[in-house]
Formats: sequence, structure tokens, C-alpha cells
Amino acid sequence: MTANTTTEAVVAKSALFGVAGWAAENALFGHRYSAVFHGHRVPFLPAYAAGGLAVMATAPHIESWPLLGRAVAYGLLGTAVEFIGCQIDRKLMDARSWDYGGSDALAKATGGCVDWKHGALWGLLGVVAEKTILK
Repeated sequence: MTANTTTEAVVAKSALFGVAGWAAENALFGHRYSAVFHGHRVPFLPAYAAGGLAVMATAPHIESWPLLGRAVAYGLLGTAVEFIGCQIDRKLMDARSWDYGGSDALAKATGGCVDWKHGALWGLLGVVAEKTILK
């Protein structure tokens, strides 16, 4: 994988992840906006931008893995980023930008910070990104 890693390219790709994540969230799960923007409805989710950075950093190291292995790795990685983002959102920003409630066992165990559907979405986004954005 020969991704462009200039500062400009990394920032642009990260921004693309933030917007694409917002679009996917809004299309699949309803309206979502980040507390980072203090109530302004900005079509960008920082958790997806951070997840995109993690995917960009990880992709070259797992490119030889089978597709399913890469998807699982991206799903786990994105879920971890989302969990950390949730802790920042709730503890540092005193916000609750998202809460998956009791939608599944993972959501219950994490106080609504992550769930299996979003873990699968992270895996899919990682695989799509490595075939398109990261080229």
C-alpha cells in the first residue's frame, strides 16, 4: 500500500473520514452531531476522523492479512477509538453526544459507548478506506 503521507494528505484524509463517518451515521442511525462544535450542526464526527487516522497508521502493517482479518482488526481498532472518544465526550466535555443504550450486550457493558453494529461499520469502513482513500 503506497499511501501519500504528507501532512496535507493525512489531514485531508482524516477530514474525509470525519465527514464520511457523519454521513454513514446519519444515513444508517439517524441524526448525529458532535459536542465538540458546541451545538452547531457540523457534518463531521471527530471519532471517525480519529478512527481514520488509526486506520491509516495500521493499514500498511496488516495489508498482507486476509480480508476478514483486516476487517476484524479495523472493527476492533475503530471500536477502541470510539470508546476512548466516548470517555472524552462524557468526562472531559460533560456531554453525551451518543449513547447506544442497551441496544446489545456490548452497549450495556460499555455504558452505551460502543455497540456491535458500529463495530461492524468500523470494519467495513476500514476495508473500503484501504481500497479507496488510502491508495
